[in-house]
Amino acid sequence: MTSSIALLSPYYGAFPKSFPFYVNGLIKNPNIHVYMFTDCFYDGYVPENLHIIESSMEHFELLVKNKLGINSNIKKSYKLCDFRPAYGVIFEDYIAEYDYWAMGDIDVIYGDVLSNFPENWQDYDVLSMVPEWLSGSFSVFKNLSKINNLYKSSCSWEVVFSSEENFAFDECNCLYEQLRQGENILDIDDKESFTFLVKKSALNGDLKVWFEKRLIKEKIFGDKDFIRVSEGKVYKSDGQELAYYHMVSEKIRDRFVIPEWQKIPKNYFITSHGIISNTRFWHKKVNFYRVFVLFRSLYRDGKQFGLRSINKLMSLWK
Repeated sequence: MTSSIALLSPYYGAFPKSFPFYVNGLIKNPNIHVYMFTDCFYDGYVPENLHIIESSMEHFELLVKNKLGINSNIKKSYKLCDFRPAYGVIFEDYIAEYDYWAMGDIDVIYGDVLSNFPENWQDYDVLSMVPEWLSGSFSVFKNLSKINNLYKSSCSWEVVFSSEENFAFDECNCLYEQLRQGENILDIDDKESFTFLVKKSALNGDLKVWFEKRLIKEKIFGDKDFIRVSEGKVYKSDGQELAYYHMVSEKIRDRFVIPEWQKIPKNYFITSHGIISNTRFWHKKVNFYRVFVLFRSLYRDGKQFGLRSINKLMSLWK
């Protein structure tokens, strides 16, 4: 067995424009071995820890039939997320030599992932990158039968896997807002999603889990907020290091620019408007500051002029 993590990632259709940034992030994470089952073509650099395996949606559905004994009904690729709790069984032939496997998205830019884990991370059975629910963008599971087959203890797993509807079964049955408000998933999740199952098992003492800290960022708020990527590490604008940035919010914006660089630089920034180089970032910041100073000066001068005019008029009326 190896202490490396096998990240299982079926993906069909077409790679997103951000895919080279995902691949580039893997270079600095040699202990994350991605097994990507896909019908997509990629002609860029492929690091040793990225295994692109020719596959199709039909092949995935056949695996589900053979491994889980159920007929799937996948109409849209996003439905694949619902099957993640069973990846340890569906792709068991690929993880036999690994102590850990993971589920994850490809619209992410990795920093130094493992350095953000707790020092004793291998003592845990499950690790989530956010505290409220299992993070579908990246969560890690010990390669144990009781975890790989945990999905079967859900009251709705057969309904979820056979339906074309997406239930966010890998996370929390779409109960995001309630969980952000502090509600207990064990009280409100009637579908018994993967988070429900993991937290229930932890409460019963069957699993040791880590839901302690938010290690990722998924939304950039305005011009003052940004992500800095430097030498294989990812930082928030306040300097806090992150495991990775998840492009879930920005990628749907029409004006979010993803450059097609021939070679991705070691240092760049991600703003609410897109991914930009160091030079452009600071140029933008300097220009913004110049405009801010100009308008502040105009405001102050205008205010002083107005006060002088009012005082002059008042003196004439006396």
